[in-house]
Amino acid sequence: MLDLPDDLLRPEPGRIVHVSPLRSGPAAGTWAITVPLAPFSAADPYDPATFRPGTDGPEIIATAVAGEFIDLPGDDLATLAGRTFDFPVNPHDGYIDASIYLGGGHNPVDITRIEFGAARAQDIDAVLHAAFDFSQEGVEIANRSALLHATLRFERLA
Repeated sequence: MLDLPDDLLRPEPGRIVHVSPLRSGPAAGTWAITVPLAPFSAADPYDPATFRPGTDGPEIIATAVAGEFIDLPGDDLATLAGRTFDFPVNPHDGYIDASIYLGGGHNPVDITRIEFGAARAQDIDAVLHAAFDFSQEGVEIANRSALLHATLRFERLA
């Protein structure tokens, strides 16, 4: 079983999307956040024991933490700037539907807190408090928690 090191959980710039309330479907009026991780190497992308930092291969793992249906106020970055929001874990009402594809499985991620920094014209810094559950999909990675520090680029889906 792999204890996923911080070297393999290095966030890269991501995106934060507000979905217009005028759209149809369950995402209308909610937010989504995607935080890619820096690519890393593996001898076998389905065998976590072969995961290692760097991109010398032979396989390159490129993945992201993706959260959808996030209930946040407003429709722009100014309403989020400098604020902290707490969320329950799945399956309690108000949880963030988040996951990461790793080791051959879509592994749940409980994002229990988001701390937003100052907003700029098109981006905002955020810290996501995340708990990774690799056991649900039977992936040979130990469950763990992490703080993901990322700059998020703002997009609006009309």
